[in-house]
Amino acid sequence: MSNDTNVTLDPFLDYDINESLNNYEWSELAPALVVYSITFCLGLTGNLVIIASTLCPKLRPLPSTPTNIFLGGLASADLILITFCIPVKIAKLFSYTWTMGLFLCKSVHYMQSVSAICSVLTLTAMSVERYYAIVHPMRAQYTCTISQARRIVMVTWAASFLLAIPMLFTQRHKAVGEKVPAFWCVRDSDSVTIWRLHELYMLLLVLVIPLVVMAFCYTAICWEIWLVMKRRYHMTSRHALSPTVNNNAVNGESIAMTDRRRDGDRSRRSRSRRGDARTEIESRTMKQVVKMLVAVVVLFAICWSPMLIDNVLTSYGILPRLKHDTSKHLNTIFQLMAYFNSCINPIIYGFMSKHFRESFLAAACGGWWCCCRRRVYTPPVKRHPSVSQTRTTSVRWA
Repeated sequence: MSNDTNVTLDPFLDYDINESLNNYEWSELAPALVVYSITFCLGLTGNLVIIASTLCPKLRPLPSTPTNIFLGGLASADLILITFCIPVKIAKLFSYTWTMGLFLCKSVHYMQSVSAICSVLTLTAMSVERYYAIVHPMRAQYTCTISQARRIVMVTWAASFLLAIPMLFTQRHKAVGEKVPAFWCVRDSDSVTIWRLHELYMLLLVLVIPLVVMAFCYTAICWEIWLVMKRRYHMTSRHALSPTVNNNAVNGESIAMTDRRRDGDRSRRSRSRRGDARTEIESRTMKQVVKMLVAVVVLFAICWSPMLIDNVLTSYGILPRLKHDTSKHLNTIFQLMAYFNSCINPIIYGFMSKHFRESFLAAACGGWWCCCRRRVYTPPVKRHPSVSQTRTTSVRWA
């Protein structure tokens, strides 16, 4: 009787640890594996092409401009996340514990923070550069330069590596298990205060403060564009409604115009029409670039904010630290969204910018397949070399 009781109460007699480690819940693993694989393939290809199109001198089909330099820096940050973090995340899907050691436990989460911080700092720098180029074009002539953009990108990378250092102290390689000793790679929940401060720090640094700055910049940009379009509409309306009056008419008597005066009027009207068409192209391209950059910012916020907010709520005990059922699935979705953001930007450029679509093909044909004929990028508007290129080139090469 006692033996039967012992068999009934012991939960480990019919438990095979090796069998449990080889059984996978494919209903949970398959969606995550598919999303990570798609993100890796699309992100690796798209971001490499962006870097080739904007930063590599031999393959670059687009001219070097501040906006393109920032986009190349943003693609580099996404590429680090894709190449360094996603393979480890995929390997982690097939293990119940952390089997890759202390170094990868610390470095993977550190590089994830570096990528997120570098991306958001680059987006913020782009919004400030657009703000000066459109709202303060005279000041932008000596602030929004190519050399300045390169310096900002380098400072952004250095700041990202420094600002991500707290992650090295928050992430812990924790020993677990009694029957089978193992390790987890988790936040240091024993130091609750440090954990909570770190999650608030990341939320403010990656989400709240940059979004406030970018919201101000893009609101001012949209307001300036609206004012410019409004003034242009009134000017063209008055020009269209005003009748052609001969200024040489005196007391009702008209003096016949010579052929030279008539040809001069025709030439002026022709130049005016060409100038209006050129201005219209520039205005349309400028609005297209602003829309594209705003879309990049909005998608960054949508993809990263759920995970950052979930981390804060978990650190304060509002959400459970050990995820089960619905909370586990939501946590997985939030992580997938953050990683998927790394492959979204090339898709946005492709859908929203005709010039970037052309540059992708030019970079591919120019450097990767010798059988393709190299395509040369042609700018939509030609300007006199004496005119400052700061405002126009920085808004139209995307």
